Amino acid sequence: MAVTPLVAAPAAFAANADVTSVSTYGDGTLSVGLNDGDALWIKISVRASATADAPVLASTDALHYDSVRGWLTEQPISLPSGTGYGDYPVDVDYRLPGGTVQHWAGADHGTSGLLDYRLHTSVTAVSFDRDHTDFDNRTAVLNGTVTTFDPATATSRPADAGTQVRVDWPSGAVSTATTVTTAGATGAFAAPVTAKGALSGGGDAVVVGAGPDTTVAEGTSLPALPAETTRYRISADPSATRVHKGTTFTVGGTVQRLTADGWKPFAAAPVVTTTDTPDTTGYTTPGLLGSGTSDSTGTFSYKATVTTSTYHRTYVKPSAYLENSPYAENYVHVPTAGSISGLTASIDQYGQVKASGKLGGACIDEPVALQYSKNGKTGWSTLVKGTVGYPSSGKCAFSLTAWGYIDGYYRVSHAETDAMLAVNSATKRLHRTDTRFTSFDMTPHNPKASAKFVATGKLQYKSGSTWKGYKGANLVLVFKPKGDNTWYWVVKGKSGANGSFTFKGDQYGYYGDGTWAVYLNADSTHFYSESKTVYVNVR
Repeated sequence: MAVTPLVAAPAAFAANADVTSVSTYGDGTLSVGLNDGDALWIKISVRASATADAPVLASTDALHYDSVRGWLTEQPISLPSGTGYGDYPVDVDYRLPGGTVQHWAGADHGTSGLLDYRLHTSVTAVSFDRDHTDFDNRTAVLNGTVTTFDPATATSRPADAGTQVRVDWPSGAVSTATTVTTAGATGAFAAPVTAKGALSGGGDAVVVGAGPDTTVAEGTSLPALPAETTRYRISADPSATRVHKGTTFTVGGTVQRLTADGWKPFAAAPVVTTTDTPDTTGYTTPGLLGSGTSDSTGTFSYKATVTTSTYHRTYVKPSAYLENSPYAENYVHVPTAGSISGLTASIDQYGQVKASGKLGGACIDEPVALQYSKNGKTGWSTLVKGTVGYPSSGKCAFSLTAWGYIDGYYRVSHAETDAMLAVNSATKRLHRTDTRFTSFDMTPHNPKASAKFVATGKLQYKSGSTWKGYKGANLVLVFKPKGDNTWYWVVKGKSGANGSFTFKGDQYGYYGDGTWAVYLNADSTHFYSESKTVYVNVR
């Protein structure tokens, strides 16, 4: 009788249906990587070793097709009692529609062809002990269970006490990972975590530190843990608006949070003062000047330190637990050093002092003052104040004029302002010799119009505490006609040996009714003086 041979599948079809691997799952089942759900028959055989004549320890053709895992055994693979834990080659025999029986030897495919016959331990359940965290309660506990499947008995049980579990937290946690151990006979573990905000998932829990007879499953994903946010408002009042570089000032104020009962004190809020506005993405505090914690009434007070003039903002330290990030903004001035250079000062014969120079530094529109002291050390008094102009080559020119004293010390002073520290110029001593007319007369007192006059008097200068006759002084006799406001000089001359002088009107005579006087045309070392006035009525 003729026998019809089996028809082999086309080459392309057969190539697409090759077995690629076998895989062992945590429940002891075995899957075959055969990409054909229409296979007519599949059988797996577990051999004792990779040798060609190794005996078969177990076999089954009770498999079903799973779209994710491929061809999966109906039951866990069970090997004879006493079989040691380890890796065992798996042979696969299968037949596809229209094809012949094919054989795939696991021993020829390395680890892809082995049954993993070991204890399979995995984290099987995880959950948090709370449904959310918030600003005041940021710590939660992840509870979980670890289970071990034993292929020798085809049963699952709680993992042994002391089994280690590593929890890899998502980015919203303070820690990156926590390792804990199971306790008791239930396989349970508990891992505390402090959250920086919402934990949106992405981490996992996985068994670690297992022995050679145990295979650990992939990590179990963690559930999400939402975060509840807080809305707040804040006010701050610094103790100073101007401080020196590197010194402190106090930042004080109050902070409140919005609750179901309205605005209430925000206790234990971490308050910071920085040069920048709140960082609501990275939650950093760049330009930190100071920080503190609010008390039960929402009040805070702490020291802040600055090195340069700047705006500063006070707010609750940024956090994912804050719904908003308001801040109180203020400005603090840190004056910088200045200098006074090129100072020149002089006093003229009338006692007027003039000082000029340049103020260096942040000098625009800065105030300066001309000051006097009798001894140059103490008792400085301000004679006049002024304001410098705009800078040229980094310096602002000034010129100050005021009435001075016979003898004393002068300086230009800049009092501290928001822009510049206090600075004083070098001290300059200015003095002249004091002078006075002790007598002056015009004779005759009631002359005729043609009469010749004689002007006499005496001039003195002060030496120490003694007045002495001033010899050789340049004197000018002047006359102011009746009804006129202008003085006219009549004759010039010098004082004699004891300061006396006589001017005779041999060439001039009286001009008419009017007032006569004499004054000292002072040199660079004496003060100006003028005599009393004498009125002459000409007949």
